[in-house]
Amino acid sequence: MTDAWFISDRSGFRFKYKERIVESTGFVVGPGESDGIFNLKDHPQNKTPDFRAQPVLKDARPDTVMASVGTSSDATWTPSMTITINP
Repeated sequence: MTDAWFISDRSGFRFKYKERIVESTGFVVGPGESDGIFNLKDHPQNKTPDFRAQPVLKDARPDTVMASVGTSSDATWTPSMTITINP
């Protein structure tokens, strides 16, 4: 058993059999190739967030005009100041 080898499912490289790592996806990989606890099934970005705990805001708009990142004239813009060309 000391001379046993396996082929990695991820890279196709040969590793010692006693160094194999079986991931939760079923892949058998070598040391250094494993994603650890964050793999394709268990990674936090692959989980659907729970939106039920967040409160629902009714008419979620600010009461006053807020300053924007741009120039100071952006904060005073209103829809009536829009110029319509070729209506």
